[in-house]
Amino acid sequence: MLIEKTLKEALADYIKGKPVTVLWTRDDGSMDVRLLSDILEQEENHFLVNVPAYHNPEFAQAVAEMVEQNRPENCSAEVAPAGTTEKDGSTTPPSQSRIQK
Repeated sequence: MLIEKTLKEALADYIKGKPVTVLWTRDDGSMDVRLLSDILEQEENHFLVNVPAYHNPEFAQAVAEMVEQNRPENCSAEVAPAGTTEKDGSTTPPSQSRIQK
């Protein structure tokens, strides 16, 4: 006898080794039935799980050293702007009629 269960309950039964039958409606309205094991246990399936990142202090130190080694000597020097730009509000952007499409 088959009874309907929630996804979590069905997965728990599957993990315990019980056969779980999946019933779904196709796009054309017809019904299809398959064993969950036939769906999940295919070699081409890859199951990806989001896990918290692992902090590796050695990697962080290596990245910091690479950044420091590749930093130009004068990167901390401030550069004066060459002229006014639209971003600073001193000029107006071109009108739509002047923009080529």
